[in-house]
Amino acid sequence: MDSLKMERNIEALNDLREDARRIQRNGLPFMLSSVILWSMISLVQFLDISQVAKNTFTFGTSMFLFPLSLLFAKILKANFIQRTKNPVNALGFMMTMNQMLYLLIVMWAYNQRPVGMLMVYAMVFGAHLLPFSWVYECKGYMVMSIIETIGAFLVGVFLGNLAVAPFIVICQIILNVLIFANERKVARRVEN
Repeated sequence: MDSLKMERNIEALNDLREDARRIQRNGLPFMLSSVILWSMISLVQFLDISQVAKNTFTFGTSMFLFPLSLLFAKILKANFIQRTKNPVNALGFMMTMNQMLYLLIVMWAYNQRPVGMLMVYAMVFGAHLLPFSWVYECKGYMVMSIIETIGAFLVGVFLGNLAVAPFIVICQIILNVLIFANERKVARRVEN
């Protein structure tokens, strides 16, 4: 009897995840926005200004995340701000917000190790993507989270800031392709 109840609970949880995936379009509005933001950060790194100014402008790009995400949500017919009773939607939002807490580490680097701040920022960004692989049942999030986090460290140490942001841009483009592929796979599964 308990195993039947557990199966029903798992089925109900999977239905909630499917609802979140459908409403939020697998997080695509944020992921597409991240390509633009990291492209902007890449351009900042090539400016002939002080490291402190580069770091300040890098932080400043984050103010475009929400407006760009709203724009992409409108284009994709996604709704990540819709209030629902689905706890998976709330969990996804909370996981997005946890990156704000990790930004304290980036702020420390901004002050204590300005040259390393971008690498730390990229690592925090990459690492925060990992739990979305569960929310959206998309392995692309898990794979790219690991690649971005470790890759940002290695690229930062061996190639420096000029290579870190372009590396993240490339990774985010790949992740967006993987998310689109996952969406199509899920759509085909639903059709059958």
